[in-house]
Amino acid sequence: MEEPIEPSVFEMISRVEPEPIREHWVIVANRRYPPKQVYQLITGLPRSAYTSHRALAELRRLGLSTSVYTPPQAEGDRAESSARSGGIDELAGSFATLSRFLADHDLTAHLAAAEADLQHAGSEASRDVTTRYGFSDDLLDAALAVRAHVGRLNDVIHATVIARVLPAILEEGEAVIRRPSLGAGNDPSRPFDLETDRRIAEFKVAQWKGADTMRKRGVVSDLVHLALDESGRRAQLFVVGALPVKFLTASKSTIAWALGRSSPHTRARFEQHFGPASDFTVADFVRVHGRRIELVDLAALVPSLALPPELI
Repeated sequence: MEEPIEPSVFEMISRVEPEPIREHWVIVANRRYPPKQVYQLITGLPRSAYTSHRALAELRRLGLSTSVYTPPQAEGDRAESSARSGGIDELAGSFATLSRFLADHDLTAHLAAAEADLQHAGSEASRDVTTRYGFSDDLLDAALAVRAHVGRLNDVIHATVIARVLPAILEEGEAVIRRPSLGAGNDPSRPFDLETDRRIAEFKVAQWKGADTMRKRGVVSDLVHLALDESGRRAQLFVVGALPVKFLTASKSTIAWALGRSSPHTRARFEQHFGPASDFTVADFVRVHGRRIELVDLAALVPSLALPPELI
């Protein structure tokens, strides 16, 4: 908040009933309000757009009395960091709060213990459990902030893997002829993640762990798209680890099942080129129509993608 707040704004806030105080507070007209409630009334922003710590810092800058919060940095740095564009420091703080909570507890055991203590609990007892187990406003704010950004991690990983693999796989004189699809997802104008004058390729960067129904369907869909190509170029499907390869080469699941969530257009193209999808198991299709598609383990090219053995 760069501009000073008009007194009429605080008068308006004073006419609003304070919500229950759970952890932090700010004083307006001699009454305590939750800081996120006051910050929303001043800015009009949805509460999911900021954390309690951000609201406290901004309200304190306006000269209001608030509860005490001391983040892991010097007091003089706090105002500076709260004003930085993009909320980078705020997001870093959210990651730190969430990371500390997860590092300090075995989450499964922690939740199980909290569940046991909440059984038969009334209002006062449940409030005590909430405090003892650390389910604070700060933790919720941090988890919501991290979740809002973590959804883009798949795109970051997908893009970085393809970018790092390209110098290793492109042959002398080979050139990318269509803008590669670095972001995870489908783009009708770019049927393949990578298209050069010599090859077409799809990248599946997910690390399989055993229960991978959606990943199985996705990898079959990509394999089918590659098999439908009639350009004669080299076709490659990049996956991570042995599990996707084992599934494609040994699965008795039908192609009809695997394409069950694909678009009607994809299913129609399949039947037009190969016949009824129910006639093929995944392994049969790979053996007959996918034999020209090279299955490449990305972990050999990007060792960071290899899972520890205990997680496979």
